[in-house]
Amino acid sequence: MTIITDQKIEINSNFEEHVKAAAVSIEGKKININYKNWKADKIPSQVYRIPYEFCRFRLENGRISIDVSSEEATKSILKADNPDHQIIIASYLKRNSKNETLKGLLQKDGQTDPAVITADGFLINGNRRRLILEELYKEKFEDRFKTIEVVILPGSKSPERPSLEDIAMLEYREQVQSDGKSEYSDMAKALTIRNNIRNGLPLIKMMKDNPQYSSLSERAFEADRKKLERDTVGVLKEVDEYLKAHKIIGNYRMVESKWDSFRELNQKVLSKLDDANYLSKHNIEEDQIGEVVEACHTIMKLKNPKIINKDRHTGFIRQINNWILNAKEEFLALSEIPEIGEHITDPKDREREWEIERSEQAENIVKKVNALSLKKKDQDGPIKKLEAILSMLDHKFLEDEKIHKMLIDELDTAIRLTNSIQTENKKLQQTFYDLKENKSPKALKKFFEKR
Repeated sequence: MTIITDQKIEINSNFEEHVKAAAVSIEGKKININYKNWKADKIPSQVYRIPYEFCRFRLENGRISIDVSSEEATKSILKADNPDHQIIIASYLKRNSKNETLKGLLQKDGQTDPAVITADGFLINGNRRRLILEELYKEKFEDRFKTIEVVILPGSKSPERPSLEDIAMLEYREQVQSDGKSEYSDMAKALTIRNNIRNGLPLIKMMKDNPQYSSLSERAFEADRKKLERDTVGVLKEVDEYLKAHKIIGNYRMVESKWDSFRELNQKVLSKLDDANYLSKHNIEEDQIGEVVEACHTIMKLKNPKIINKDRHTGFIRQINNWILNAKEEFLALSEIPEIGEHITDPKDREREWEIERSEQAENIVKKVNALSLKKKDQDGPIKKLEAILSMLDHKFLEDEKIHKMLIDELDTAIRLTNSIQTENKKLQQTFYDLKENKSPKALKKFFEKR
């Protein structure tokens, strides 16, 4: 069910009273925050100092969305007002690799950027600052680490009380700012965008508020909207299908490290399976689409790309279309590898069991498919290679929108390269004319040796 975005957030009145009583106004200190239109309208917000324990972590924080979803998928539903669950949420924040850097800065310079909290003390931003201030106080016992500077959003009796959209937009604005804060992972960004859409906040509105997109032409904006939707919501749809098929619904933590592979898989294969031209080009029958998806899911489970001389998992994904073209039947054999029985319920145990029982069979198939594909490509004559080169010079392959955005120095390089292509084409064309006129094979051999 879609949530109405102008619906006001729930505010715990008991927490609100405690926050109000504990907060001390810092005289002469006000800042502009990205709440509603306050920043554009230059409406300043008072900064307060409050003991850090009055600031609680939000479950809806996009940065920890992967962990929260995975926790709830495998263990129990978390509640932000539960002290024990606050400890669990803090454990997610402790995993951030930038924490030590932030700790050093807070210890040296103190807090320079106020956090933002709701009237009842839930953090919209500043989660890691609150976490690390607590750590520093417990290590140093210095009073300067016992409190945190915050802006408090309007409370339950204010006409400016936040709506769900206000909170979503505030967090989204903070997320995309380039101010040195800990950035969301690509999967966390995608989950944040999808959650906002599900709660009634359109992707277009998020994008129009983002300087990266707001100044684009209508055509360029629409192209970027489609790409962003495909690379976030579209990829998550495929991730969810994978998690469902492997009995780990909602456990995004299990596949977070393979986000780039899922994105490429969606771009290059899965999003094209309803395209008749793609199916025709790759000789995929309608009743084979499910097998292709299952085979791709098996590829996603593999961990060692070195079996096909690649360094990263995306190396597997970039070969799939070649494998389908050159060794489709052998590739589809990957779809026949059975899943682990349902008697093993723990996701990590299931993954470990698959590694033991199934990975060798899958790897052997992949090695065979890759060898057949390479052999077939080596056998392809000049005509196929020329056709492939011609297709790559098509504007659709080069992406018109990106061409129009090229810088002047890039255009100079592009002109130089196209001139080189033209020169090489003339040489190659002359070669074919010479062959057609039955010129000496020795002369042709000498020509190629010089080149």
